[in-house]
Amino acid sequence: MFDYTPGQLELQQKVRDYVAEYVKPNLKVIDSGNVPETLFQAWYKTGLVCLVAPKAVGGIELDTKSCAIIMEELALGDVGLATAFGANNLGSYPLLIAGTLEQQKQHFGPILEGKYGSFALTEPGAGSDAGAVATTAVKKGDEYILNGTKCYITQGGFAIDMESSLVIFASTDRTLGSKGLSAFLVKGGTPGLRVGKIEDKMGIRGSQTVELVIEDLKIPASALLGAEGDGMKIAMKTLDSGRLMVAAQSVGCGQAALNAAVDYVKNRMDGGRPLAKQQAVAFKLADMEAHVEAARQLVHRGAVLKDHKQPYSHHSAITKLFATDMAMQVAKDAMDLMGTYGYSKESEIEKIWRDARILSIYEGTNQIQRLVIAGGLLK
Repeated sequence: MFDYTPGQLELQQKVRDYVAEYVKPNLKVIDSGNVPETLFQAWYKTGLVCLVAPKAVGGIELDTKSCAIIMEELALGDVGLATAFGANNLGSYPLLIAGTLEQQKQHFGPILEGKYGSFALTEPGAGSDAGAVATTAVKKGDEYILNGTKCYITQGGFAIDMESSLVIFASTDRTLGSKGLSAFLVKGGTPGLRVGKIEDKMGIRGSQTVELVIEDLKIPASALLGAEGDGMKIAMKTLDSGRLMVAAQSVGCGQAALNAAVDYVKNRMDGGRPLAKQQAVAFKLADMEAHVEAARQLVHRGAVLKDHKQPYSHHSAITKLFATDMAMQVAKDAMDLMGTYGYSKESEIEKIWRDARILSIYEGTNQIQRLVIAGGLLK
């Protein structure tokens, strides 16, 4: 069940070639936050700019396992770029869940031309509590008028500047809490939508993270995805899929940390012989690989469940919890093995550790995953 098909192996190699040619030589530049335009252009040429776009609108419509393989390989190169490129998938899930064919054409048209979409749910006062969303959508005639602020939105500035597509969540009835949440398809560049603060992040600096300011944003009533009040359902289904992809990124991040540690201990001499010859070091590496591989298999099982239309929400939470904790621990273990060198910016692991830290935070903190898992056990 977990073997790769020839097509999946071909996709894996395509991403590995991209990472080797464009990402690895530019890691320092990417980490500065100034991603060269050539990296975006080259990624577009791979044909993988949106992995989940339906064939009906000209997309490649990959299965979930193929998406996971691609996300793992991208994150093995750079977690920030994996996050940036993955934004097109995250922002597209709501359209697959609740979008009409016409809405899908509006959304995927610019995306498949190489532009970037965005998913805008999080707010300053509503991080893990989607029911506390303060952004409002008031219907007047054949329009909705939106007001509010979104924060920590991946590629949000790109979506606006490129006049691409954003999915914005807003309350159509705040008295209903989460049941009053609705989702809207918004074209970037529409008056009333602008970028506020641009975040200066500790890690994943290859992705853009911004605040969105929404002031009397007028959109047609036809921009509503599904019905009023469907927003929470759309958001949760989106995040179930997104969490599998974050877990796949975590596997790539953990593998990168393990690879860096192995290379270091093979070449670092201690007492006249390689550090790798010490049994304590070898045992640590063995544990690290076991955890990386266990996370990979959890991701692949989740992908199979989703692709076979089996319930996977509970498994998705388990997978994100385990895989993201694994990435952080393996990065820490790698840094411990490298000692002071691992803490230096000269080492690759210093950046990997900074990138790993976000994985257990975004798309549902690991505390939220524990609530989901426990809720499933105790219901």
